[in-house]
Amino acid sequence: MNVVEFHQKIEQIWDKIEEQMEEQGCDVDFDRQGSVFTITFGDRSQIVINKQEPLLELWIASRLGGFHFAFKDNHWIASDGKLFQDSLAEACSAHGEDVEIHL
Repeated sequence: MNVVEFHQKIEQIWDKIEEQMEEQGCDVDFDRQGSVFTITFGDRSQIVINKQEPLLELWIASRLGGFHFAFKDNHWIASDGKLFQDSLAEACSAHGEDVEIHL
């Protein structure tokens, strides 16, 4: 994957996250600034998702900690084998919103 494809894939993911969380009635706000996508919850806690262009990775930071995902076999996968969407759903739950994310 080249850098242009990387950015396109991430932007599509961010669009899907917004769409799905809004459809599920989550009490959240979204903010995109450059390579950073922030989800702010009703209690003002946040999940930060960012693009790591030099590594072509997707990173997430939440109450559960920080995790890195590389694109392998058409999925964003952490070194422990966990899928990005599963980690995001767990992080949202830790922030008080139960959500299903399908990428």
